[in-house]
Amino acid sequence: MSTKSCPVPTPEQKRFMEIRETVEKTMLDTIYKAIDDAAMEMADKVRSAGIDIPPTERDYFIFAAQQVLFVRLCGGDPDTLEDGDPEIGERIVRNGQHIIDHYWRGKSAQTSDGASR
Repeated sequence: MSTKSCPVPTPEQKRFMEIRETVEKTMLDTIYKAIDDAAMEMADKVRSAGIDIPPTERDYFIFAAQQVLFVRLCGGDPDTLEDGDPEIGERIVRNGQHIIDHYWRGKSAQTSDGASR
């Protein structure tokens, strides 16, 4: 029986990972704040313009960011949606499906037709 284990990171590798995690958290905090700011700015501008239509909600801006980042990850142009790599797109979609199945539905996930995955 073979047991695989992850190697213990060196002090330098551990410090590298700590730095990356800190930078990533800062980046994500910036993204979340930008999304919140966009939703607030939209509400303020709609109200100031006297428009009697509910302002665009925060989820729209989250979706807009997700779409642009998805297209960029696939190597496409977010303005035209052209030139993306469908193979990369499929891998990203499969990763999203894995998150749904593993973390949100549990390991015995069912497809919409009742078949197990």
